[in-house]
Amino acid sequence: MAGSASRRRAGLSRDRVFEAALRIADAEGVEALSMRRLGRELGVEAMSLYHHVPDKAAIVAGLAGRVFAEVTVPTADPAADWRTVLGRLLWSLRGTLLRHPGALPAVATHEVTAGPGLALYEAAMRLLHDAGFDLARANYALNNLVTYTIGHCLAMAGRPPLGVAEPTAAQRRETAAALDPDRYPTVAAWLAQLGDTGYDADALYEQGLTALLDGLAEPHGHG
Repeated sequence: MAGSASRRRAGLSRDRVFEAALRIADAEGVEALSMRRLGRELGVEAMSLYHHVPDKAAIVAGLAGRVFAEVTVPTADPAADWRTVLGRLLWSLRGTLLRHPGALPAVATHEVTAGPGLALYEAAMRLLHDAGFDLARANYALNNLVTYTIGHCLAMAGRPPLGVAEPTAAQRRETAAALDPDRYPTVAAWLAQLGDTGYDADALYEQGLTALLDGLAEPHGHG
């Protein structure tokens, strides 16, 4: 038994710690992370983890980095419009975040200072700067775009297949029928229409992203 525990400790690494942290966050949420819980996941004593990470804050930061590492950075294409290239990066970020909804709080509150997140930041900043944005405006633009993407993913984390069941078409029509049509005619009409189709999450994100990218470009001559 002692030899088995010793072998597990010997095989421990920062990568393994963060992989386990991501598994826990995916299954139970980032709030479930602790040194003790992580030790159980890895089959080691919690004290063994301190050789690789100093505290829970470092685990959360590493968790965010692990998520950012899955985001695809588009290949530079001088012929492509900057909005198209940056849009690909943001769509990849969205897909990654929706695969790991439990890690969303870590990503949303993590300040990017190193690792994969910093590499993404550099690539996006360079793209905007090359497109004619000064550095300050590039930073503001990128922050708005990433904040929109994270906010969208936080909202979607409560929808199927990630969260509670979405109302059925019949339930939406029932809700619409219960509204006072004199007070809420537009909302009632929309809910009745929505009852037949439901939300299209991709179209919802696409509409907002396109509006942001176009809005950032046109008033400042970066189109």
